Amino acid sequence: MKLPEELERKILSELHLDGIYINPEIYQDEIDKLRRELINQSCIFTLERRVVEEYADAYFCYNFPQNFLKSFILAKKFFNLFKSLIPDDIKILDIGCGDGAGMFGLYYFMHKQEPESRFQLTGVDINDIFLKRCGAMADWFKEKDPHIDVELVKESAQKFIQRNKKTYDFIILSNTLAEIFQSEKIPLSFIGSLLKYLKETGFIIIIEPALKNLTRKLMELREDIITHKTGEILLPCLHNNRCPGLNKKREWCHQSIKWIPPDYLKIVNQKLFRKIEYLKFSYLIISSPKYNLPTANFYPVISRLSIEKGRKRCLICTKDGIVELIMLNRERSLANEEFEQVSMGDIIKIDEPVKIKFRTYKIGKDTGVKRLDF
Repeated sequence: MKLPEELERKILSELHLDGIYINPEIYQDEIDKLRRELINQSCIFTLERRVVEEYADAYFCYNFPQNFLKSFILAKKFFNLFKSLIPDDIKILDIGCGDGAGMFGLYYFMHKQEPESRFQLTGVDINDIFLKRCGAMADWFKEKDPHIDVELVKESAQKFIQRNKKTYDFIILSNTLAEIFQSEKIPLSFIGSLLKYLKETGFIIIIEPALKNLTRKLMELREDIITHKTGEILLPCLHNNRCPGLNKKREWCHQSIKWIPPDYLKIVNQKLFRKIEYLKFSYLIISSPKYNLPTANFYPVISRLSIEKGRKRCLICTKDGIVELIMLNRERSLANEEFEQVSMGDIIKIDEPVKIKFRTYKIGKDTGVKRLDF
């Protein structure tokens, strides 16, 4: 998983680093400035959960590619499972859009699958600097695709929701809820107000950093939605039973997906020493109606693959709880070889696993394993 090369070139152009791969020494002052701003922004975000305008370039440099791919990955998950629910003309609302990474990642994947589909993107944010950057990215996408239209609205999320009259196929909130509800539980009423603006077959996508407190907020929100029957949870869970990890205070259900960071990000990161090899995030995909979808034998992977002497294993989430999945090396076959590539956050299809004890399944030679994500 890596950022599209054309998008990487656009990011470098926005940051005025076009020639960084040819002669990186020329850009040393700019790189050092980005590093300082990233450190300062990180400290502020840890304390206040907000992005400072003067550090907009640093935020864009570091976070846009990651947030874009998080949204892209979720679009791929959704498309693989629920392709039949996606219309030809797609309207996307991005609340707290910032630089637009959320809605553009969603758009980019679906456009690659259905090039003739029309897209109407609406981004809402109160920050002029981020809206300006989002506008620059929107212009670039529109130059490449005549089927996309982008509207940007300067307004707070609450005010926009109160006055809005339109409906959408997708409403995305990427790194937004933590800023709106910084120190409180996510109100069920807020989700209910968003559901009113979905089309009959519309969906809400919520993405948050994979921090324990933020992820558990989403886990609690999922529980409230199911308990009060406010909507339906389509992903990451493929069941509507109680979350098996919610009662375990040390657990938080998040994604950790390996990617190849762009080279410029590796250069910037050289003196920051951050771990950037994995995209880590938590998410929910919510719908209004209850869909009767064929999700039997599909399971989310909720741990990394553990490689041990003579075997490999991971944990999956099922309607009956967390299950350990084991494959002995001697049982490897063409049918199950994809198991060796699973990553935390994958959706996998397992045909006829062997139940060897309570909440422990074994993958045999004839067990089919298919990764749906990559």
